[in-house]
Amino acid sequence: MQPVSEAGWPESLRALYEAVTGTPAAEAMAASTQWRESFASWVKGASLDERTLAQAAAWSRLDEGERTLGELLFLLSSCSELLWPYAAPPRGLLPRLMARQETMLAALREVGDADTAARVRRETEATVTTVLTRILKRHPDALQSLVGDAPCTFDGRALRFHGAVEVDLRQVLGTGAKSVALLEQLRALMPATAADGRDRLAEFIRTRAARLPWREASEVLAERLFSLATSPGGRGGMSGFLACYPGGRKEPDWCARAGMLLSRTLEVGGPPEVVENLCELLSRFDAPPVDGLRGALGALVNGDFEASADLGPVRFVLDHCQATLRKGEPGLVLTLLWLEERLFRASVRKGAPDAFERRKRALSKLKQGSPGFEQLHWLAEECAELWPRFMPGAVRPGLDELAAWRQEVADRVGRKPVLRKAAIEFFLWCAPDAASSEAELTVLALVRTATDRRQVKRLKEHPSSRVRLRVRTLQSWFQGPPAKGKPGAPVEPSRGSGPATLTEALRHLHVTRAVPLGGRTWLRDRDLEELLLGALGRVEAAFSSRYPERFREDTEALAAELLNALSAELARVKADVAALMAQGQPSPFELSMTVRRREPAPEPVPVPVDGEAAPDAVPQPLATARPGVEVAFVLDVAVGDFLRTRRVVSVQVVKLEQRGEGQWLPAFRLGREHLDAQLLRTDAAFCLFLTPPFPRAECWVVPSRTVRALMESQRSLSGVPRDGVQRVARSLSHWLLGDLVGLWTGDERPASLARLSSAEDGPDFVVEWGLR
Repeated sequence: MQPVSEAGWPESLRALYEAVTGTPAAEAMAASTQWRESFASWVKGASLDERTLAQAAAWSRLDEGERTLGELLFLLSSCSELLWPYAAPPRGLLPRLMARQETMLAALREVGDADTAARVRRETEATVTTVLTRILKRHPDALQSLVGDAPCTFDGRALRFHGAVEVDLRQVLGTGAKSVALLEQLRALMPATAADGRDRLAEFIRTRAARLPWREASEVLAERLFSLATSPGGRGGMSGFLACYPGGRKEPDWCARAGMLLSRTLEVGGPPEVVENLCELLSRFDAPPVDGLRGALGALVNGDFEASADLGPVRFVLDHCQATLRKGEPGLVLTLLWLEERLFRASVRKGAPDAFERRKRALSKLKQGSPGFEQLHWLAEECAELWPRFMPGAVRPGLDELAAWRQEVADRVGRKPVLRKAAIEFFLWCAPDAASSEAELTVLALVRTATDRRQVKRLKEHPSSRVRLRVRTLQSWFQGPPAKGKPGAPVEPSRGSGPATLTEALRHLHVTRAVPLGGRTWLRDRDLEELLLGALGRVEAAFSSRYPERFREDTEALAAELLNALSAELARVKADVAALMAQGQPSPFELSMTVRRREPAPEPVPVPVDGEAAPDAVPQPLATARPGVEVAFVLDVAVGDFLRTRRVVSVQVVKLEQRGEGQWLPAFRLGREHLDAQLLRTDAAFCLFLTPPFPRAECWVVPSRTVRALMESQRSLSGVPRDGVQRVARSLSHWLLGDLVGLWTGDERPASLARLSSAEDGPDFVVEWGLR
């Protein structure tokens, strides 16, 4: 046994514990009365530090080591005051106390009678009940760690462990969101609860959960639910969770979050078990405006099947959606047909042996009970063929071709209301962003009656944010004529089919003021955003397509060509938009871009010394050599008379090189010290990677901190892996409009702005963006 002097007890209690340890077993019961009186007097005058020290010493002796009968009798009878919940509760408290109790009772039976042992059992069980209840009041989330796997029963009021130790749940349950932690612990204890009390415990959890203030508790419950859903082995716990908290099935945010997690899991190739868990979770959401089936399909609508290494999870999600498809949902049937067609084409390109068999089986299953199936199938195949042509690098269809296609869609699908309803949701939901204008024009061609307009309005409650945004745009077409003295309401288009071209749609939106000047972005018109994004994307795609022929050129020359092309394209866009404006109508924005190249620092002129010839020019030391090509994007924003800001973003340009003819290096050559120097100067630091067109014709932009993290994960000092950059990168055009111009990303510090004019360590290019 450890010496008392090394026990760690406080000085004021050490004498009492020495007396306890020195008492023989036969005299322990007789001396226990005196111990209790001495201990009670110590409790009255003990300080917080002394009680904390006594708590640690008491638990260390209860947790391990051989103890005498006197020690066990003293510790167990006094643990209600010794084991006070000052700090985190110890794990396995209840099993250890019950094991020590059995040891103490066995020793008492050897030296005394059975009546004394029975009385001591009742007293110690009451003391352990007090300890457990007191700790749970302060630490309700520690129930499972305190009791371990101890069997228990529930009588509707209290949990009873080992048939004697009780925990009155009405005493330990908190109010509001504080009770969530204990309810979750109770739910985890259900497998260890006896069968006759398990149903009572489940009903108790449901009853208490129904009283929770949902706004306060939903966030905590959501974290617990999605931690189960994203763990491979959490499917059973997830089902039990929703059974205890049925209110979560009607929570739109939970459904949207599950759909986003499913989309992300499919995108990164997550575990198949997580995909199954999220599909199972989404199938539980089926109360307006929450629709789990649309949430599961939404995870596939934006997916890139061609880039997926494994199509197995995609097939599982589609099979799950077909199994849970309800009758009378032609819009979902059309979406499933379109997704199956995309999956079929991707499977054929990847050489899947069962692609044709699966397609035949899916079509036969979806055909059952679907009115107008032939027209829906035709439209799904047409969209699967047409929409990829809107992507960067593809051959975009002509305006006349698109107008004829919209007319054919209106003739084939617009005859029956049920088909129109299906096609309206399909176009607003599934059309990619690059084809959004054409999709909206097609919807305008399909809307023929007041019922169709009400259908479009009801789609404001759709789970997809893309649908909700597009519906808000279309609602401007359906508003009535302006009331007298209230200008600004749009005029309904005269033709039922709507504008035939994007140019006509732009002109109509501006002339009729269908989109007011106080729109959702600084551009005040999404069509103008798409116009700019398409223009910059074409420059980016053209540059990437020519990159395999010009990659041997200097990085500075390549960067100059790209920046000058962007500036010229932006000037053309400004001229086109000005031509579309009505006479005297101001442009909703003023965007300018100028590219300025760094002036080289003057070389030092050697000065001759008297009587000596002029020395030769001394070359610059290697330490002053420039590490690479740096572009500084300067954003100068002036909004009215109340906001003016000037910000700078540092971009390091890196190009991909070849190892041999047609063999591109697996990594970009980039020194970590260059990144460190860039990040020391500013947090608004990015890297622009010039690459050939794989898999898409675009240039990649990644934050420098992310690039450095990729290098650290690979333990590289001189290169960053190409595959890692591709997974986290954004295209240059999206970054320019989304981050730089849309979010005003940049550094406002005077030191960063002053560096632009430095001839020694300034950037190689300064690109001025002006927003007015």
